[in-house]
Amino acid sequence: MTEHPIRYFLPTSRAFDGTKRVLFQPFELGKWFVLGFSAWLAGLLDGNGGGGGTGVGGDQTDGGPAESFLRGVADWAQQHMGIAILIGAVVLLVFIGLAVLLFWISSRGKFMFLDNVVHNRARVRIPWNQFRAQGNSLCLWRLVFAAIAISAVLIVVGAFAVPCVMLRDSRGWLLALAGCGIAGTLALVLALIYVGILLEDFVIPLMYRDSLTTNQAWGRFLAVHRYSPGHFVRYALWKVVLGIAALVAIVLVGIGTCGLGILLMIIPYIGTVFLLPVPVFFRFLGPEFLRQFGGDCDILDSGAEAAK
Repeated sequence: MTEHPIRYFLPTSRAFDGTKRVLFQPFELGKWFVLGFSAWLAGLLDGNGGGGGTGVGGDQTDGGPAESFLRGVADWAQQHMGIAILIGAVVLLVFIGLAVLLFWISSRGKFMFLDNVVHNRARVRIPWNQFRAQGNSLCLWRLVFAAIAISAVLIVVGAFAVPCVMLRDSRGWLLALAGCGIAGTLALVLALIYVGILLEDFVIPLMYRDSLTTNQAWGRFLAVHRYSPGHFVRYALWKVVLGIAALVAIVLVGIGTCGLGILLMIIPYIGTVFLLPVPVFFRFLGPEFLRQFGGDCDILDSGAEAAK
């Protein structure tokens, strides 16, 4: 295990250098589009693919079209309960199937994107096939983790929501329980976010380097994490700071381009290509930090076995 000081600015500087080398030395538009495609696949469930939604405003509290439609649907469902339940079940199954499909595609895409970044190239078919086993393992792990995370949040919220309803007439107890519930839910969400950062920045690179399953990579990483957990907590906080700085930069670019940049950012895939330096930088950041813990943690210089 490494004995030298663990740095945070040095990996950040190296991640910037890697981003410049991959994207600008030289600049190749075709490479941006191919590399951006793998980044888009990797970020399908992370909010990195661009795209946006619209809202409808207005005070339609008295017989508006939307209210009439919903009321008609409710009346129809009451009259055809069996068919309504069947339709609901089909919609739920379609939703679950779509979620599984997105998890599967994005899990494979994460290894495609990492392979392209590490080796400064833009390929799709070869890494898609090459990292099938790792992608499937990661997909299964993420699905189980998502199910556990959603269940845990619902349990925590429910554990405080039910007493709050029962004690709604007691203002003091209500405020105390609500405060505890909010604090507990926030702590759980932060813990889940931390696990997500460790998975993305360290576990996936270890899977890539030595062709490990997700559980095997977690076991190897946790051995390093136990050695110095404070370093990784500080890394997560540093990444949040860098994420905020990147968000500010993106907003400034949008404003500086008179809205054209914002328009490009919200278009799926095109938005990822336009903002490609951001995901490339953060894809470099984790491995650059992890390599400080020794050769077994270095996927950038010691040679990735998965790429041979």
